[in-house]
Amino acid sequence: MQIEPMEKADEFRCWLSESEQDLLKGHYADNLERDVAIRLMLSGLRSDEVTRVAKQDVRELDSDEEAYKLRIWESKTGYRECPISERLKTLIYALSSAQGARGGRADEPVVNVTTKTLSRWVDEACEAIADDTGDDDWREVSCHDLRRSWATSTYYKLFASPVALDLVRRWGGWSDAETFRKNYLGREPDDLAAELMHDAGLA
Repeated sequence: MQIEPMEKADEFRCWLSESEQDLLKGHYADNLERDVAIRLMLSGLRSDEVTRVAKQDVRELDSDEEAYKLRIWESKTGYRECPISERLKTLIYALSSAQGARGGRADEPVVNVTTKTLSRWVDEACEAIADDTGDDDWREVSCHDLRRSWATSTYYKLFASPVALDLVRRWGGWSDAETFRKNYLGREPDDLAAELMHDAGLA
């Protein structure tokens, strides 16, 4: 995990590696609603956006490859579409279907909780992982760090090009490039750094 202090005392920015993101996803594997919530935040959504996601917001792309985006109708920068995995699409549909059996509809939020509850879920998961792994950095992770981790991972997966910066900002809903670079874009993820170091003969 990469971690750095913020301007305010005792607050940190954290970036989870791919394996750490997988560990966090796995924590709530037996709780569909919490699993979907964690995966939505790890797909670049702000916590308040997570609470408004409905099944009808999932859009299949018009392409030869099966792929999906999530329509986000209300955000700080207006309407946007953010990529989601086939796995997350399936879980959103499953959660909506479970709610439908209880009278829910496709236009109703699938994670119908407050942002405070989302924060508590993240805190509980990270505290448990910290206890299990002995890594106290987990205790500093917040909901916003999940979005931060998505931004950095996605940027470097797209080869850190100017096009990547524009795409990630558009998908994640950042209008200001400087704010994005300063507060969200971290150093290259450890797994990518290790691969590049090995290829360059530095490891």
